[in-house]
Amino acid sequence: MKLFSAQIILLLLLSGRSFGQSIPTNGETKPATSVDSLALSSAHLDSLAPDKHKPKSIHALKVTGLVLGGGALWTATYAWVDEPLQKYMQSHRTQPVDLFAKAVEPLGRHRLLLPVSGTVAVVGLALRNANLQKVGFVSMGSLLISGGATGLLKNYVHRYRPSSTNENHFYDWGMEVSDNTSFPSSHTTVAFALATSVSSVYGSKQWVVSPLAYGLATLVGISRINDNAHWATDVMAGAALGYLSAKGSLLLYNLAERKLSKGKSKLTAVPLLGHDTSSVYFSLTF
Repeated sequence: MKLFSAQIILLLLLSGRSFGQSIPTNGETKPATSVDSLALSSAHLDSLAPDKHKPKSIHALKVTGLVLGGGALWTATYAWVDEPLQKYMQSHRTQPVDLFAKAVEPLGRHRLLLPVSGTVAVVGLALRNANLQKVGFVSMGSLLISGGATGLLKNYVHRYRPSSTNENHFYDWGMEVSDNTSFPSSHTTVAFALATSVSSVYGSKQWVVSPLAYGLATLVGISRINDNAHWATDVMAGAALGYLSAKGSLLLYNLAERKLSKGKSKLTAVPLLGHDTSSVYFSLTF
């Protein structure tokens, strides 16, 4: 009986020793240590932790998808929608719709809204209202950026307006003098630049702001098609240009604001008034 008990104890001791060892590798056995356990736990936690590079890659994929999708939509509209939509709109024009288009058309006038945005910025400074100041400066910057880009495109592409031809593929590419300046729609560019500026500042505070702003901008674009002044693709290009101009202006404003908050920067604004044009020169020294 004693011999049998001793054998059982010996077996238990040997089993306990094997539980304290790791799996053999290359014929060798290594004792498991607390360091090995910590390393395994750390590796497991790292596998569960979110990848820091994922948000950037997801954002890049979204931007790429939007660009490709927008380009495909514009191309499809150019090929199959421009001319049929123009014919439909002109054959179904009514006096009430014309009056409505005339009412919203001023919301896309560059010369009218540039001074308005500058006034809003000045009032915001005077009242020490940060949001009003921001929407004024961002709007003014977006109108200046989009105005320059629109002028360059119009004076190079020289696309024929639908009021001049029933076909959407006539251009005077590169001509120095031409009255054909359909692409892109300047009114739509201005409307979407302002809509994006207002939405970027106030959209997160009041949910109704963004739908209202972009809804009005869309109506301005539709009014240009109704008036036979632009093709649908002119309006689409103007909307994209206005949006991007406002986002670029917002980026510059936020950068200037961060620099000025450090107290080592200086912002200088100089209005430039001409016979037919008006602009503001900004200089940020840091």
